Amino acid sequence: MKKIHKRLTYANVMSSIAVFLVLGGATALAAGLAKNSVGSKQLKKNAVTAAKIKKNAVTGAKIAGSAVDGSKVKDGSLTGADINLGSLGTVPSADKAKTADSAGSANTANTANSAKTADTASKTNQIAHIFYTAPEGSGTHTILSDYNGLTIKAKCPTGEDIELEAETSVNHALIDVVTAQDNDYEYDEDFETGEAFDLDEGHSEGFTEMYTAQYTNPNGQDVALIIHDVDAGDGPAFPGTPQESDCLVSGFAFGS
Repeated sequence: MKKIHKRLTYANVMSSIAVFLVLGGATALAAGLAKNSVGSKQLKKNAVTAAKIKKNAVTGAKIAGSAVDGSKVKDGSLTGADINLGSLGTVPSADKAKTADSAGSANTANTANSAKTADTASKTNQIAHIFYTAPEGSGTHTILSDYNGLTIKAKCPTGEDIELEAETSVNHALIDVVTAQDNDYEYDEDFETGEAFDLDEGHSEGFTEMYTAQYTNPNGQDVALIIHDVDAGDGPAFPGTPQESDCLVSGFAFGS
């Protein structure tokens, strides 16, 4: 015993203690730590970093409600792919924009409807310009206007009044005419196909004669005429010009 005691030195003692601590620590690790024995109090501040956490180990269920707010999220770290858009409410300004967009669509529809109405009007309401000149003695009738069932023809015979006639392609139509110069009125209440209605018969009251006529057929088609003419016996029309002519018929037909 004395021999052993004499051989003990400070280095021997310290090395023995070190061996004891190593073996004791290993035994403790082997035995394992008790469940929940290490908590936030046992961890040194900043001891656990992102590099020490397994990927996807921290889920939403492990984070306390409201624990992560805007101050704890790095600027620019979240993108649209990271956010469930269905969980977001309507932004007030976006709601107004939605309303404005609906109004814009309604306005577009209204504009389209107006365009449709205008297109319909252009198809049902038509104005045809009538302009006819001919030398005296023209032997054939010229068609001046032909639509909505009414055809207007003219001929410039020698030494006679212009022959200005109307024909219908729809039976049982109605036509009437008023002459401005003598306020005379003529009509045919049962205007049939194959008939010729004389628009200017017996109305030579001056250099020109003016006529207003109205035609309607059973299909609901209408034509209104406003025309005047110059006969060969009263002419020529446009004297002294390249357009000088023995006979003239001019005006317009409005159909609906």
